[in-house]
Amino acid sequence: MSVMNAETWAEIRRLKGIEKLSISEIARRLRLDRKTVRKAVCSQGVPRRKVAPRRSKLDDFKGYIRSRLEEFPRITSVRLLRELNEIGFEGGVSRLKEFVATIRIKPPEAFFRIETLPGEEAQVDWANCGTVRVGNATRKLSAFVMVLSYSRMLYAEFTLSQCLEDFLQAHVRAFRFFGGIPLKLLYDNLKAVCLTRLGSEIRFNERFLEFSGHYLFTPVLCQPGHGNEKGKVERGIQYLRSSFLDGRQITDWARANDELRKWLSEVANVRAHAVTRRRPVDRFEEERPKLRPVPELALDLSIIRAVKATSQALVHFDGNLYTVPFVFASKALTLKATTHEVLAFDRTRPVAKHARSYDRGRLIENPAHYAGLLDAKKAAGTAKLTDRFLALAAGSERDREALQSILKGLLEGEFNVHRHLAKIMSLAELYGRTEVLGAVHQALGQGLVGANYVQNIILHNRAGRGEADPAQLAIPARPEWEHVGGSERDLAVYDELFPEDPDAKKT
Repeated sequence: MSVMNAETWAEIRRLKGIEKLSISEIARRLRLDRKTVRKAVCSQGVPRRKVAPRRSKLDDFKGYIRSRLEEFPRITSVRLLRELNEIGFEGGVSRLKEFVATIRIKPPEAFFRIETLPGEEAQVDWANCGTVRVGNATRKLSAFVMVLSYSRMLYAEFTLSQCLEDFLQAHVRAFRFFGGIPLKLLYDNLKAVCLTRLGSEIRFNERFLEFSGHYLFTPVLCQPGHGNEKGKVERGIQYLRSSFLDGRQITDWARANDELRKWLSEVANVRAHAVTRRRPVDRFEEERPKLRPVPELALDLSIIRAVKATSQALVHFDGNLYTVPFVFASKALTLKATTHEVLAFDRTRPVAKHARSYDRGRLIENPAHYAGLLDAKKAAGTAKLTDRFLALAAGSERDREALQSILKGLLEGEFNVHRHLAKIMSLAELYGRTEVLGAVHQALGQGLVGANYVQNIILHNRAGRGEADPAQLAIPARPEWEHVGGSERDLAVYDELFPEDPDAKKT
């Protein structure tokens, strides 16, 4: 089991008591064993590992050290070591400093009550509120909370994620709720705000800085380990839990937000505040004129992601699939999601628009995205078949002109071009290119263009030569599945398979 210090113990208690996190979630965040977290939650003080007392070189001199510290509270450990060495102590200064630290009288740490001027500050934080069912999915439910530090005017809303875009959009709705923006906003070290922090060196999230620059407020971070600096929003979260969440089962996210807005106006902001002894709405009348106006030009805070459509013309977003026009299958697109819509763009051109779903595993379709797909696929198949048909000419200009004439005749005669070309290609596979090309020239000489005419001429010619006909082919319903070639066959093989019958010549 891990050993914890007082800071870790306090943080565990805060996460459990204020944030209402589970023991498993606290253990994951702080990288501790769950047994350690459970022990901290159940203990009233910092758990200490019980160790059998061990004799120390310092034990015989502890009485002397205590008496010196009582007489001279600021005497240093180095000075004490010199005195102890003179009376026989043989240890070092490290152990002495540890002991002195345990008994030196320390004044208790005091905190000033932090008060701000009207319009000077607001405090912001997230509250984890369990889960909620949306369709067939279970999603985490969070509450965004903002409190004006002077009036204690409270704003809150439920969200289904704590992503940066949802965080910023909630800010804008809070600004509009208050009708203005304070000079600075105070945060804990949230990842949406602060990427890294080393002492006083802070690296803010660039998109968050863009947001603060547009709405003209100064972001301020609490000192690590000084949660008291944002006590107003933490007490606001506690009040939200006790007055609104406790005893309420949230089953509908949208309805819960409607009920929350009503609670803010009819309960939270009109009760006498425990600290100010006044109603937040009354103190807000003093604070409202000090807030800076919300800019009329809104910043685009949509979720923007680079996506690639699947071969079925689908894009993935937030656990669901959305269709795009089939011509964008397997292509790179830009996805843009608002609270209510999901849009897809080809560069800057919008190509798809859907209502956003907060369920998971759903397929959100627009039938118009598939319109023309079958015709396009058929046209593409016909184009490939036409190329193979014209390739039967094998470089002969005379033969190519004949094949083009057949193709032109099929088009002008409103034949099923695909079907006729597929049948002629099958004849070439069966009888060879030379035989088919000869029949094509004969058919054109008689003003005929259909595949059946070409086949009949071939059969007539073969019968005249006394050549037996191979088994008839069954042309498939989808001839494009049969990738037939146009290679020349040695017709002597048929003579070997079907030897001439002497009696047949006499009849």
